[in-house]
Amino acid sequence: MYKSKLIRLYQTLDDSEIRQLKKWIKSPIHNKHNDVQVLFEYLLSRKGISSITTDRERVYQYLYPNKKMNMPRLRHVMSFATDVLENFIRYIEYVSDKKNGEILLLRSFRKRDLRKDAEKQELALLDGLENETIQNEEYYWTKYQLELESFRLQTDTDQPTSTNFHLQEVMNSSSLVFVLSILRYACISITHQNLFKTKYDIPFIDAILLEIEAGNYASIHSIQFYHACYMALTKPEVDDNYKRLKQYIVQYPDILPADEFRELYEMAINYCIKRLNKGNRYYIEEAFDLYMNGIDHEVLLENGYLSHIAYKNTVAIGLHLEKFEEVKALIPRGKDLLHLEYQESYVHYNTANFYFATKDYDKAIQLLISMEYDDLFMTIGAKLLLLKIYVTEESFDLLESFLHSFAQFVRRKSELSSTHKQSFLDTIRLTQKVVDAYTKKQKAALIEEITATNPLPEKRWLLERLGVVST
Repeated sequence: MYKSKLIRLYQTLDDSEIRQLKKWIKSPIHNKHNDVQVLFEYLLSRKGISSITTDRERVYQYLYPNKKMNMPRLRHVMSFATDVLENFIRYIEYVSDKKNGEILLLRSFRKRDLRKDAEKQELALLDGLENETIQNEEYYWTKYQLELESFRLQTDTDQPTSTNFHLQEVMNSSSLVFVLSILRYACISITHQNLFKTKYDIPFIDAILLEIEAGNYASIHSIQFYHACYMALTKPEVDDNYKRLKQYIVQYPDILPADEFRELYEMAINYCIKRLNKGNRYYIEEAFDLYMNGIDHEVLLENGYLSHIAYKNTVAIGLHLEKFEEVKALIPRGKDLLHLEYQESYVHYNTANFYFATKDYDKAIQLLISMEYDDLFMTIGAKLLLLKIYVTEESFDLLESFLHSFAQFVRRKSELSSTHKQSFLDTIRLTQKVVDAYTKKQKAALIEEITATNPLPEKRWLLERLGVVST
């Protein structure tokens, strides 16, 4: 029973929903089965839901004391209970979507031939839409439904009172929904293509781009926002595309709901990192500014938390730019910004990284050797930091034994892909070569070898040890 759909659904309810469910199951409109009410009373009385508390025998005895176990009967009750719970969840979703509820009320007035009430409801909805700041796909979908109901209201009579049948408004709103939907998911699909090496065919995209470039949607800022993002993703070499995207980020932060705005914001950050990886150093400042602004204004927070990857990236970029005061202030904020499972390890690791960047090597070493990280790549990152400290401090006796143990550690980790494993082993091997290289000939040959080795963590650092100045 623990793995049943009924229990899976029940476990998703929060405290407010539980309180409403208690009233729901007692209403004969929503639940006509006393056994279902008893079953829910049992679940509601448990302090926790587990395989033990939902044992079939235990539940059945609560429902039917001193009765012999009858599994078909229990399944029957569970099936009714699942129906009741699904209807309750439908109700929760319905009442949470107030706009849709208002549209349905307008539709109901129209169908019941309550024309004055329908017209009053229509005006109230129009006033509400005019005061909306968010104008995304959902906004235009609501507008489309309202215009459609207005059209039906005008035509559901033998004697129309107006020549304005709202047909043009219906078509305009439906086209805006369509264009916004295509553009949004076109941007998402491009991101997916880059991450998962897949290919998507985006319907009507060429026609939509022609319409936008002809100026037909110039006043619809949400469309222009997504268009700027799409162009930046598809033509990253054109700096003006990114500049236009950033302009919309700055000027229209409230035109999209928080989750959609965060999507575009993260795409702008990924654009900067992609340009940076291609060698355009200008975008490292842009990425850092976007990260810090996104953290300070809580744009990058999802469900109240900052991604641990975004936190680590912000610190790393800030340290690379030597923005030490800003990074020093950011790192302890991780105790509030990060989810509990990441707080200790990520604050600890990034503090060590800060000490390394500011050349406080003793403090960095003390932190790095005092912590065991659950995350394998963070453990390897800590070992790479120690490696760099030993080389920088010329602690060659410590380095020799450390490189040996580090290599053994990497070889033992079956979780690492062959590519990752080889890249870390190459880093260890080339670090030893850098330490042993004395002559110009040795260093020149080693520079060629390091440059040609891909992928190679700490490539820039290794080359800097040989006197190659990074740009």
